[in-house]
Amino acid sequence: MEINGMGMSTTVMANSSPQSAVGLMMLNKALDTDQANGDLMTKMLERSVNPMVGQNIDIRL
Repeated sequence: MEINGMGMSTTVMANSSPQSAVGLMMLNKALDTDQANGDLMTKMLERSVNPMVGQNIDIRL
């Protein structure tokens, strides 16, 4: 390998580190958002099964 090639690869690797960090941060945010959306979807589906539960009270004397 040439010395110039080694210098170029070192520069590329050094510049990719901040890009990788930003990419990982974006991926982490996307995963958090998906988790929150999944939790909301689960709650919504649980309510849709019996939407009237807890809405009315039947009292007979």
